[in-house]
Amino acid sequence: MRIPRKHITNQRDVLQRLFKIKYIHYRDHYKHVDSTNFQTCTKVDFKAVKKKRGHKNIQETWGRLKHENTLTYAFTSKTGSQYFIDDKKNVYRYSNHWGAVASCEWTREGKGQLMMSVFESGDWEIGVANLKDFEVFRRSIDRKQDKILNPEWIERIKTLIPTSEKLSELKFSPCFKDRPAKDKQFIGENYGVFKKELSYLKDVV
Repeated sequence: MRIPRKHITNQRDVLQRLFKIKYIHYRDHYKHVDSTNFQTCTKVDFKAVKKKRGHKNIQETWGRLKHENTLTYAFTSKTGSQYFIDDKKNVYRYSNHWGAVASCEWTREGKGQLMMSVFESGDWEIGVANLKDFEVFRRSIDRKQDKILNPEWIERIKTLIPTSEKLSELKFSPCFKDRPAKDKQFIGENYGVFKKELSYLKDVV
């Protein structure tokens, strides 16, 4: 089986150039805040919602709020914070930590720990803010967690799939073991490089 060396080398050059545009900041792609992305790279100051008179505790107030409003979205985070959005696009949050929240800066009545390296948990409290009050938020230094695969990179790297498949065919061909060492090295190295980069496409399938 012939090795299309020139084609593979040219395609590898393309692969390396594409690496420069591989990632993009989340908010460079999703420029507007809405109900599907308000929890990523946003900033807002929640208004406090106090325990209602006659309720045993703040948890009961939270439960009543969920029951009394028409919910369009509800979510519980890994840290236990709970959220819901009502039909007026009010975002309610029930949590024991405020300030630096993942990629966001969410204070409550102006209070909250803003240092990303410090996690302070306190009493469980409720805050509310309307979606229109959420602003796009970017830290002075972009973190890896704030970036996503660039849609342009995704589309352009798909054109390299046939080359990756050809390298796989060459590497796993029955006659591979009989090839000269330099051919094995050329096929093996390129197979590994293409396989590694194209594996990132699994994140968007």
